[in-house]
Amino acid sequence: STADGAPTTLKRSGSDFSATIFARLLNAARVTMWKNTDGVFTADPRRVPEAFTIASLKYDEAMELAYFGAQVLHPSAMVPCIDANIPVYVRNIFNPAFEGTVIQGRSRTLAEGDAL
Repeated sequence: STADGAPTTLKRSGSDFSATIFARLLNAARVTMWKNTDGVFTADPRRVPEAFTIASLKYDEAMELAYFGAQVLHPSAMVPCIDANIPVYVRNIFNPAFEGTVIQGRSRTLAEGDAL
């Protein structure tokens, strides 16, 4: 509900966010997001025919892609799984044999003294 108690509905990707919240609460081993796409792509395959599925992403990479317009996931959907390190699988409901994309772990950050 809203702050004043009025009923409201889940926004875009609300079911994804709900799934990751429940996964965290239930200490799930993994979350699978069933979509109508083969996973997270390098670009929008409707606009870029050469786009391909990304097999593996880190949580922060997936959140950044979502923030900048990737429609397959909402940025906040990753948040409940990050601290619990619960892998999120993005799979295609119409192509269940395809492995899709797994999102897990964090990108390594540079410590003081590290060189690029």
